[in-house]
Amino acid sequence: MMTAVAVIPAFNAEKTIGEVVERSLKFVDAAIVVDDGSWDSTAAVAEQAGATVIRHGKNMGKARALKTGFKNLPECDVVVMLDADMQHLPEEIPRFLEALQGDCDVCIGSRFLESPENMPPSCRLSNKVASSLLSFLSRHRITDPQSGFRAIKKEKLDLLELKAERYSIEHILILEAASKGMKIKEVPISCVYGEEKSNIRPFRDTVRVAHNILRFVLSRG
Repeated sequence: MMTAVAVIPAFNAEKTIGEVVERSLKFVDAAIVVDDGSWDSTAAVAEQAGATVIRHGKNMGKARALKTGFKNLPECDVVVMLDADMQHLPEEIPRFLEALQGDCDVCIGSRFLESPENMPPSCRLSNKVASSLLSFLSRHRITDPQSGFRAIKKEKLDLLELKAERYSIEHILILEAASKGMKIKEVPISCVYGEEKSNIRPFRDTVRVAHNILRFVLSRG
């Protein structure tokens, strides 16, 4: 039976992180929360809910938070990544674990395999552009390259360099995994949006993502 660890990057998520951890721990063996410079009670709430908490002294972005979590993993077979704001349903973790029991190495949760009517239009447009680009470059059909809900076999994760900053790590992980011949699969996930404020800055982060993708492509050229 596979052992799984959840890595959850969190920034000022005290209202939701406890529930994310508690619900995730029903399906994984451990949870690591990386508190990325929060000034609220994120760390204390996550620890009380049962997570191992690692704190950044200042906000360093999602990529560095995830990589901090990866560096502090206990022995496991699978690493599950999900966000701290309850946009992802921990109850869907078994879909990823089931996919990775087969010949899949990386499993991406796609909000587009089922109906995403409540997705903000700006997210839908940027995702469509990124989907076309990433599908072409990776030679895999990727419908939701910006999804933060994903899982990877630990032995495959150890092969990745993940030279990326902030949200571009989600794209670079796909490109690097594909370049190393890993099997990538998508599973449907729910599309949950509340009143929380997104930390994504559409124009600035899109430019940064494009820069990182171009740098990755050129480094492989």
